[in-house]
Amino acid sequence: MPELDSPGMTRSDAERNRRILLNAAAEALAENPGASIAQVARTAGLARATVYRHFRTRQDLLEAMRAEALVSAAEAIAGSRLDEGDPLDALRRAVDALASHGVRFRALLVEGAELDPTFLQGRAEVLAPLHEVVRRGQKAGLIRPELPAQWVVTAMAALLAAGVRTLASGTDHRTVANLIFETLTDGVGTHP
Repeated sequence: MPELDSPGMTRSDAERNRRILLNAAAEALAENPGASIAQVARTAGLARATVYRHFRTRQDLLEAMRAEALVSAAEAIAGSRLDEGDPLDALRRAVDALASHGVRFRALLVEGAELDPTFLQGRAEVLAPLHEVVRRGQKAGLIRPELPAQWVVTAMAALLAAGVRTLASGTDHRTVANLIFETLTDGVGTHP
């Protein structure tokens, strides 16, 4: 594999290499949320200096991962076919897709991405299409109409974050997605 950022590299090569580094960071941080730049470099099979050419600090790397997480979440939601079928089925597909995506970015939640106002604003924008799904569910009598759609989506996001954050190593994302969806739609109380 050629050294990253060598003379004559094209923009697409540089972007591909950046993705390699972000994937390695996700892998290293999934194993050890406190992983250093040196550990990320080892996971990527690269010299630490190469990582520093893309990300000056560990914080820069985490910010790049946050941005990628938002893009990935937007793609997951877009692929969830929100306009198809029953609104609860659409929400279930979205929760499953987001849980799958969230596993990869678990370390960001452990690192406190939810405390970053920029990340939270981006997350709200990414999740905005779910508001219409909730409103459709309310019109269909499937979701309590007195709950603001934004509240339902915010509760779903909080459950997703908690589920992904506490995910035991090796747990299938579908198990977490099912717990999240059931808690969101059924609550935690028993029903007669």
